[in-house]
Amino acid sequence: MNYKMIIAYDGRRYKGFKKTKAYDDLTIQGKFETLLFKRYKQSIEVISAVNTDAGVHAHEQLINFKVPETENKASEILAYCEQYLPDDIVILSIEKVDERFHSRYLTKSVTYQYRLWKKDAINRPLFERHYVNVMKEVLDVQLMQKAASLLVGEHDFIAFTTRNKVKNSVKNLMELNVEETDHEILITMTANSFLVNMERLIVGTLIQIGSGQRKIDCVQRAFESKDRENVGHKAMAEAMSLVKVNYGAVVK
Repeated sequence: MNYKMIIAYDGRRYKGFKKTKAYDDLTIQGKFETLLFKRYKQSIEVISAVNTDAGVHAHEQLINFKVPETENKASEILAYCEQYLPDDIVILSIEKVDERFHSRYLTKSVTYQYRLWKKDAINRPLFERHYVNVMKEVLDVQLMQKAASLLVGEHDFIAFTTRNKVKNSVKNLMELNVEETDHEILITMTANSFLVNMERLIVGTLIQIGSGQRKIDCVQRAFESKDRENVGHKAMAEAMSLVKVNYGAVVK
């Protein structure tokens, strides 16, 4: 039986979604696979739509997994997992799906949001302090918006990743919005998929352009040169959240 879950989590104490040999129980995947192993007495792979980085949160992550044919209902799996999951991981929904449903392969686009707390905000963050990047300089939001428009579209984003070898570095950045509130600057981006650390390097580039540390033409130079030297720093993970996964139906 194949089950689809929508989950949310606070990523601060995890080494990302994907488990590794070094970090198993300190990953979201590791937590779920450990629970399912205890229930079904066999290894069950949990597949995600996207592998969030260490420290990154998820308001809506899509996963699926296949369990042995039993009389268990989705509600029973939900009750079991919720009983043993830590407080910083929550199941939003679960349902039985077609055997061909695959979280990664059926994902059409992914949306992230990054929160910057403005230097000139009325007050320092309190309850939000663990989930925002507090700026030490005033940012030029209009300049950041102009730079964001240059990043939108289908480009070779090889300069915007920390991985040396990439199979396909051409991505379609469908939207990149920079919005300002009284306290924050919100950067929201949607792409068909992201390279490793691509979203955080985009944010770092926008921050450095907004603070005057980089010229806006660094965007075009990054595309042309494919060199990380033309890209900003990797923004801190704790202010980044996966907010939406758009996926398609199984083709009959």
